[in-house]
Amino acid sequence: MTDEQDPKQILREFLAFRDSLKTVHIATQSPDGLPESSYAPYLWFEQSCYLYLSDLAKHAINLNLDPNIGLLFIESEENSQNLFARRRIILQGTVLKIDREKELFQQIMAQFRLRFGSFIDVIEPLQDFHLFQVNPRSGRFILGFAQAYELSGEGLSEIRHINPDGR
Repeated sequence: MTDEQDPKQILREFLAFRDSLKTVHIATQSPDGLPESSYAPYLWFEQSCYLYLSDLAKHAINLNLDPNIGLLFIESEENSQNLFARRRIILQGTVLKIDREKELFQQIMAQFRLRFGSFIDVIEPLQDFHLFQVNPRSGRFILGFAQAYELSGEGLSEIRHINPDGR
């Protein structure tokens, strides 16, 4: 990073942007090897992202077969100053299904209830829904033109500016 780019400030912007949204675009791979895109409401807790997904949805079917996932958190078109440079976070990771009997399941569902309201009471008991913990491995945070940052390390807390020449 250059002197004018404060890594702590970039990390604060990353966390604020990540937590300002309520849904995330999901990329999974079908059993045929084809890319499939979808979206879901999400919750970030500690160092993981959580998705509560139905087995009837293709993304859940795909994740049950292949735990690799891509996530795209993106600024709305209405809020963007330039549609070619929307703020976004792109993450790659793997998922782990959390059993209903685990204390973590109850803890996360309580957080979902706080974030999304009583609708969670409707879908929580449905047996085709499962809680997926997304553990991100790496990613990018793009603030705009020439403002792209590589994310790595524990909790994606290591941030490195990506220079125009790709370094």
